[in-house]
Amino acid sequence: MTNKLPSDLLEAESNIFESIQSYFLINAEKSFLSISLRFEGLRINPIIFRLSNKLNKSKYDNILLWADAGGAALAKRDNPELANKIFTFKEFLNSSELLNSILLVCSPQPYDIDMFEKVCSHTNSTVIMINGKLEDPIVGIGSVGREMRKRFAEKWNVVYFVQPLSLGALLKKFPNDWQLFKLNPNGYSFVKSFDKRPDDETIILSL
Repeated sequence: MTNKLPSDLLEAESNIFESIQSYFLINAEKSFLSISLRFEGLRINPIIFRLSNKLNKSKYDNILLWADAGGAALAKRDNPELANKIFTFKEFLNSSELLNSILLVCSPQPYDIDMFEKVCSHTNSTVIMINGKLEDPIVGIGSVGREMRKRFAEKWNVVYFVQPLSLGALLKKFPNDWQLFKLNPNGYSFVKSFDKRPDDETIILSL
């Protein structure tokens, strides 16, 4: 296990692909995988495009999904080479020809969750969610709806997660445990690992 944060975005993207490959080596069945890069102002589309190309080169057929038509149209404009692999949730649900491709899903939000669950049920292949947000305590739904969303959120396996904190950073890189780093004058130093994602109180006490 390497106790080291990525030095830049490209190294993080390399780590993401390594994590996905490691997961696929031991899990051949359909899975729900989560990737999160918690940086302010980060442009997700270029990251997804590069990940799609890396998967293609490794013979992992994949398509890219956006919840809404506007997001899909913008993605096609930004990367016309991948335009024939970019779809909305609705287009995917209306298709019977795309069911065996890995799904790369861009930033689904709590208000997309009903259709996103249908997408996940519709495919025969693995779903990789990038910077998704599945739970929102502000959304006004009943207790039954909250429990359903919680169960859906718990299905996801975190293969990569990195988040800067005020005093450090949190990292998860499959198959490693969660790793906490402290920010020092000379950079980041490893503090502690956790088998589950630590809550805010645990992080504060550890730093």
